[in-house]
Amino acid sequence: MTGKNLRIFTLSIIGFFFVATLCAQSLEYDPLRDPSCKILPAEKLTEWSVGYMWYPGQLSAHMQKQCKKESDTRCTYVGYPGKFNKYVYQSYFRKKVKLGKETPIKWAGPESITFYVNDKKIETSQREYVLKPGVTTLLFEVETKDRLPCLIVDGEDVSSLKDWQVSLDKVHWNGPESYEKYNKPDKRPDDVQEIIVRIFPYRYIPLINATENNGTIESGKEGCVIVDFRHEEVGIVKMKAKGKGRLYFNVGESPEEVLNKNLKDMEQRPLPVIELTDSEQDIELPKRALRYLKLESDDKCTISSVQFDAMSWPVDFLMQFECSDENFNRMWKAASASLHASMHSFYLDGIKRDYLPWAMDAVECAFAGDYLFGDEQVARNDLSIALMPPNPKVSDLGIVDYPLYALIGFKQDYMRYGKLETSLLFKDRIIQMLGLYESIQDEDGFISSKSSTDGFIPGWSVKMGPEMKGTAAYGQILLYQNFVIGSYFAELWKENALARKYKTKAETLRKSIMDHFWDNERKAFINGYDTEGKKDTRISHHAQYRAILADMYPKEHYDYLFDQILPNIKYYKEDISYEKGFEFLAYIKAGRGKDIIPFLNAVWLDWLDKGYTRFPENFSPLASREKQLVFYDRPFGLSLCHGSNGIPPVVTALYSILGFSQSDKNIAEYHFRPDLMGMDWAKGRIPIKEGFVHLDIRKNGKSTIEIPSGCIVYLYEGSAVKPKQVIKKAGKYNL
Repeated sequence: MTGKNLRIFTLSIIGFFFVATLCAQSLEYDPLRDPSCKILPAEKLTEWSVGYMWYPGQLSAHMQKQCKKESDTRCTYVGYPGKFNKYVYQSYFRKKVKLGKETPIKWAGPESITFYVNDKKIETSQREYVLKPGVTTLLFEVETKDRLPCLIVDGEDVSSLKDWQVSLDKVHWNGPESYEKYNKPDKRPDDVQEIIVRIFPYRYIPLINATENNGTIESGKEGCVIVDFRHEEVGIVKMKAKGKGRLYFNVGESPEEVLNKNLKDMEQRPLPVIELTDSEQDIELPKRALRYLKLESDDKCTISSVQFDAMSWPVDFLMQFECSDENFNRMWKAASASLHASMHSFYLDGIKRDYLPWAMDAVECAFAGDYLFGDEQVARNDLSIALMPPNPKVSDLGIVDYPLYALIGFKQDYMRYGKLETSLLFKDRIIQMLGLYESIQDEDGFISSKSSTDGFIPGWSVKMGPEMKGTAAYGQILLYQNFVIGSYFAELWKENALARKYKTKAETLRKSIMDHFWDNERKAFINGYDTEGKKDTRISHHAQYRAILADMYPKEHYDYLFDQILPNIKYYKEDISYEKGFEFLAYIKAGRGKDIIPFLNAVWLDWLDKGYTRFPENFSPLASREKQLVFYDRPFGLSLCHGSNGIPPVVTALYSILGFSQSDKNIAEYHFRPDLMGMDWAKGRIPIKEGFVHLDIRKNGKSTIEIPSGCIVYLYEGSAVKPKQVIKKAGKYNL
């Protein structure tokens, strides 16, 4: 196909794509909720009353290793700065129990498990034993060749996680990490957890010398067909084919990408060429991330039974939302699907481009994913990745600010799930990480790019700065926020001296930040210092929203910020990056949720109207369509499925329309300040640690709220400071 013809075909596909999408606005965006898809039955496995346990952070280390392996195998351009928690292949588990009767126990895990009772090695091939009454100390030594050292033990008064300890060296002991959903002895936590959802073609687009009828493609010489699955996921394409010659394949996220013939432009490795025979043969392509499949033949052939077996993370759809604005409902569904498609043990970066967890992205995703899906283990894996490795050194720093998102994530995790144990599992690493940052503070209390290989990365909207190299103001605000949260957890841990230390560090740093970076005349924070140590007096949005979230931006200047400063930042609405979820949380905290809907409509809704079904890592709404796909100076480098930009519609629904917030002083107290923002109605189900809150908000007519037991709910109207209602008992109430 000539370049001119290729452009004509591309334009025709995009036009067809656009029209078809307009006709399909009510379709589901997540394949697990799409009735046209088929969830394949999973193998039935025995379940025990307890979950597997492992040394804290080791599951995330091993799963990161697996992601890296797949990334290296499938993706073509991958870079990964910084050092992370090291995976190990041996762990020790012990517990002292006091039993009143003979107690049978059984256990499971990797290939090598050595069992001791009161320091005596027990020889048993069945992984079963009967414990005698009395006080007994159990010890398991677990070794693997290339897997997670983990253990599951079932037995009355033994299986409970209480009093179990785990160690990597039999010297330093910690509480074990565990997850109740990993309770199948024959399926270890680092086994494949995804389920298979079969996605059938949404439409066929014959391009050259090919026809399609009822799912069967008849292709002539040099025939070409594009298959659109509509859902962008990771998985394996299967089909049947018979005929002569060879079949060629290409996959992509966009029509432009799937039509591309330059292999150097591709973000995933080429697919194999299949030699056809006259007899029918089954074809199974290697795993890829895709929405579109291009089939080309060099001779006559018949292709049938095309299907895409996507690997989908098993989730419960906990949060529910619907409103009178159908366009917002579309954004909500696509946002949820974008986050879900990115879930594979972590909230991953671009599933096509690198398939790796990145600290800022992953922690940010939890602010939406914790409510949408409530998968605690995915969130914990992300927190461990965000943290520095044990006993960190300056040489371990890649992106200087990324580990600072870990504590922000730990606080979010504690408030959502109410489990202080999670922070205690990682307590040593949290303290060590803060200690490392203390060690690299200069005389003003600041951290700079000198301490890392990659400097600061606030996101990709940096045409107005700050510089990656230098001393970014937003990074110092992040550090301040970390000391504040460190003090918060130290108090919860009853470490009073540590709490006072972090509080003092925070207060000192706050004063220094205001002295150096606050521009009182312009009522904004400057970017910071550049590489040469000179003040970068430009104003960008990064330090402003981070200061709001850290309670540092002066509240009396909120309106000036949103009415005067942000609208006048050059490129602000034409270069929209993955940190927008955090920024919109700042909008909502500042009482400016009303500004988000027009923003979403102009960018996120526009993206869906162009025919996409997932949200990308970065929006360039004023650029040409071709330029919108470019990233890292690569024609198709942009990930068109990226969890982070699924966050804005979700947090807008949760925190602004439904008006949800939570006290960090008493995490059983919830506040609601609903705002329909011009809609006629909105209703939702919000998961909290005590159960579910159901809201039905009506512009006209009766509005209701239903709450579970164990919590206190405060209801506010408009901008009122005092609550209009305080509800302390479970039940359904009129608003």
